Amino acid sequence: MGIDSTCLELILRSQKYVTKGGNVLTLGRQGIHTPPNIVDSLLDKYGFQHLKGRYVWGWSEPLFEGLGFTAVDSLDYSAYEGASRIHNMNTALTAPIKRYDYIYDGGTIEHVFNTPQVCENIIHSLEIGGIFCSVTSNNNLSGHGIYQFSPEFFLSAFSQKYGMEILELYIGIVGTGAETWKDVNSFNREGGGRNCAKFNSTEDVYILTIARKVSDERSSLITDSPQQYSYEHVVW
Repeated sequence: MGIDSTCLELILRSQKYVTKGGNVLTLGRQGIHTPPNIVDSLLDKYGFQHLKGRYVWGWSEPLFEGLGFTAVDSLDYSAYEGASRIHNMNTALTAPIKRYDYIYDGGTIEHVFNTPQVCENIIHSLEIGGIFCSVTSNNNLSGHGIYQFSPEFFLSAFSQKYGMEILELYIGIVGTGAETWKDVNSFNREGGGRNCAKFNSTEDVYILTIARKVSDERSSLITDSPQQYSYEHVVW
């Protein structure tokens, strides 16, 4: 699993919402797959000039520590890439559940069949105020994972009802910068009440999400599943 330039930009972009360092969990052990000059350019862009020159190809733990986090765990189904925690995210995490201030998913959720459960695990593992940052498949990545996701999925699953709020939500072509991403953190009432933003291209497209946990008093995605966001919220 790897952090390319688009993933790295979202991680750095999300840091403005982090109120303290604390603990990080990455879903899958993440490696930095971005050329050093691009890493340094993005660090400069987001005000982390003091970190320039430190990061080359390798695991991401030093990057998160450089951003101010005190501990970095990684969770995977197997120990193949040296993850510090082993768990099948198709199943509920067992007590005691460690809580995190920041969870990064850079390509796991699309490989897990039981998506309601993996989202429950993510939300339950976040501290209140904690940030969830996700880069996953939106389009033209058929066969990469089990699923490709639309904005409606994240707007539905990471809503106030489930103790979360979406802060930023985009679709973006893989390898591009934030200036070209399409903001999809809404739905288009003039277009019939649904967010149908898309790129008309054959290039791979990510969906990029930054969300925050706002409450432990919430409904369960397992026992009280949402309807599609636009159909629940549109006023006809």
